Order: sequence, then C-alpha cells, then structure tokens
Amino acid sequence: MTPATTRLDDLDDPEKLAAADPSDFLKAVEGLPAQLGEAVGLAAAVDGLPPAAGLKAIAVLGMGGSGISGELCRSVLAPLAPVPVVTIRDYDVPAWVGPDTLVFAVSYSGNTEETLSAFHQAAERGARIVAVTTGGALAQEADARGYPAVVVPGGLMPRAALGYVGIPPLVVCSRLGLAPGLDAALDEAVEVAARRAGECHRSVPAASNPAKQLGARLVGCLPLVWGSEGIAGAAAYRMKCQFNENAKVLAGWATFPELNHNEVVGLYRSGGDSPPNPAPFGVVVLRHEGENPRIARRIDVTRSLVSDSVEFVEDVWARGSSPLARLLDLITTGDHATTYLGIARGADPAPIVAIDTLKAALGTYAV
Repeated sequence: MTPATTRLDDLDDPEKLAAADPSDFLKAVEGLPAQLGEAVGLAAAVDGLPPAAGLKAIAVLGMGGSGISGELCRSVLAPLAPVPVVTIRDYDVPAWVGPDTLVFAVSYSGNTEETLSAFHQAAERGARIVAVTTGGALAQEADARGYPAVVVPGGLMPRAALGYVGIPPLVVCSRLGLAPGLDAALDEAVEVAARRAGECHRSVPAASNPAKQLGARLVGCLPLVWGSEGIAGAAAYRMKCQFNENAKVLAGWATFPELNHNEVVGLYRSGGDSPPNPAPFGVVVLRHEGENPRIARRIDVTRSLVSDSVEFVEDVWARGSSPLARLLDLITTGDHATTYLGIARGADPAPIVAIDTLKAALGTYAV
C-alpha cells in the first residue's frame, strides 16, 4: 500500500487532482453550502402547499442520492414534528399512507422508477403530496394532478445535489408549522457548512485539511462508519453511500446503541482465539455534543474493545448548536473525505458505471 504521506502530497498537487478528477466532481462537492441557501429560497416560494391539519405521518419517497433527503428529514424532524417521519425506498408504500399523510416525492431526475411507482400509489390513496425534482415525469405528473413541486436546478449527479433535494422538505414542514424553530437552524446550518467546506477545500493543504487527512488514512482500508441514532446515524449512512459512489469501495455503517448488540462481536478479537478480520478496517465515528452521555460511554468502551483488531478508530466531531447544523457539518466533511479517498486511490469519483449499467439493463420504466 502506498504510504499515506505520498497520498497527502498528491492531494495537494493541483495537476494531480485535476488528472484524477477529470470532470471536476470536487466542484459539486464544494458547492453544497451555496445549494443550501438557494434551496431554502426555492422551497419558500412554492405556492399551494397542502394543509397540515389532521396529519398523522410524514413520508419521504426517494432512492439513492435523492433518498438521503428522507434520512435528513427523519433525523432532524423526529425531535420536532408532532407526527412520525418515515423514509420509503421502494416501489410500494405501506398501507398506512393515505389522506392524512404528507408525502414528499423526491427524485432529482424526476424519472426514478421506484419513486414514481410509490408516488402513483400515494396519489391514488389521496395523500397530500409535494414533489421535489428537476423535472422529468415526476414534475409533469405533479403538475397534471395539481400537486405543488419544488423545481430545483439540474446538471448535477443526484448525490451531489443534497442541498437541493434535502432542504425543501424541511422548509415545507417549517412553513406548515411541523418543525418549530427550524428557520433559525437553517440559517446556522448554511453558515456552519460553509465554514467546514472552506476548511476542506482543495486549496487547503493536507496538513490542516481534515478531509484530506481522513481520505488518505483510509487508503487500503474498508471503512466502517458509526454514529449514534439520529443525526449522526443519518450522516453515517450518507458517508457510507458516498464511500461506495465517490471512492468506489465497499463500506459499512451502523448506529449506537444497536451496534453494541451485534457488530462489535464481529470486530472483537480476544487473546488470539478468533481468526483475523478478512480485511483491514478503518473505523470513523461521527460525534456531536448532543449525543446521550450513555452513548459517549458506549463509544469509549467499544473503542477499547476493537482498537487492537482494526487499523484505526477516528472520531469526527460536528460543529453547530442545532441538530441540522451538526448534521450538515458532518455531511460536508464526509462528502469531501470520500471524494479525496477516491482520488487518492486513483478512482475517478464521478462515474457510477454499475448503476448506469443496471438502469440500462432494466430498460425504460412505463409510467
């Protein structure tokens, strides 16, 4: 394995960065803070929102880079909203989806077949629907059925459009009175994400760039991302997916306290009685000041249990006073680090050939 110091030097070389990232995917990663602010304005301007009276649930439909919006909403709204928030990543919606359900149909392309199928079912059941998309079939059908739509700018890969797809549902919920205090959190989140993006920018040397350091450290490792249930868990899932797509590596994720009831056993090696792990693991633990004290203690104990059987355990701490700011701070670090890992591995972070091939094999979805 090439030493991390060499990888760090490469990440500071503009010519090598450009050669490894020919489509400049980093530019899209660096643009998240600007997206956040723009998305707030777009969602605030949409007319014809459904009423909030009598709601019993909020459902977010979406897959992949669009589907992460559901995890963002669920983790941020859970402590605020008077009703449960559920992410649905499937062709079908559960039986409880109906007239008393607020449904966000989120598809950046507007043509995601699973989301369109779930959207059709929700519409047939009389759900209160808001679409979030750049256009495509979803925008056309939302318009034809009289549903409001937050139409966001196109031209990005869905995973690089988190601000555009993730923020509108939160803004709409705030406008409907389902998320008290969220307006102030949105302002802080944009500021915190911008500050973190500045620290992780390609122009910042690796010696003081936390994302470059983490990306280089993970070369040769299988990443495991851990976080406490809630915002850190949502950020861990996002980071896992970004490792898959940006760095082109397998990765795992799990949440405390659940991982203490299963995953920790797979990593623990006692006195040489267990065979070694099949691959070197690098464990990234996403932290924030709002985590339960018992979770903090669990993290300390778990670290001591697995430290001898993994390459390293590294904590990544969030900034911000609000859960949303902390979540977006962790996501900003993770998006940069996973992209730098891809570049350090010699993998172009932009293409997703396996997904494109799969879609081509499935053919056109009849809407």
